[in-house]
Amino acid sequence: MSCSGETVEADDDLIQIRPSTSAQLKKAKYGVSGHSTVELCHWTKKSFKHEGDCYKHKFYGISTHRCMEFSPAGMHCENRCVYCWRPMEFYESMEMDPRQVAEPEVILTELMAERKRLINGYYGDSRNDMQRLDESLLPSHYAISLSGEPTMYPKLPEMIRYLNSLDTTKSVFLVTNGQEPDMIHPQTRQTMTRISG
Repeated sequence: MSCSGETVEADDDLIQIRPSTSAQLKKAKYGVSGHSTVELCHWTKKSFKHEGDCYKHKFYGISTHRCMEFSPAGMHCENRCVYCWRPMEFYESMEMDPRQVAEPEVILTELMAERKRLINGYYGDSRNDMQRLDESLLPSHYAISLSGEPTMYPKLPEMIRYLNSLDTTKSVFLVTNGQEPDMIHPQTRQTMTRISG
């Protein structure tokens, strides 16, 4: 089921993260779907226990527990920067063929299911705020930044438009190395963009 409540099915001929890489990501508590990844960040987990919030809460008033950090290009980047903290040895390729990528709604439907799976484990800890856990199942903030370079996903503008069309969406953040300016420019009015590198 999608963020809007519709049923969406995936196509088997699309780019997939290799099974061995997917297994390692899942062991590291990532959710994986096709070529996309999702994770509960450090601050999201701390916010379940009222132990702190990330900078987005301080500067933008974002509810940390309702922020979904993900990437539609989980293991794809056009660089192999020596200073990058991401695990580059797992990067699959340096491009994403537009004919072989999942549609934005399919990605978000599948990543929402992965996120729910990750959150479910926190219900067993009585130190977590159950209301926050319930609220976290329906994000209102999206951080497109997790792993890989999100602007390599050729349907990123459509994804951001889709996220902004959802009734519950309050903000969308894009963290990018800025090397795909054609992918950044169309969204600048629809999202907060941070260039890193």
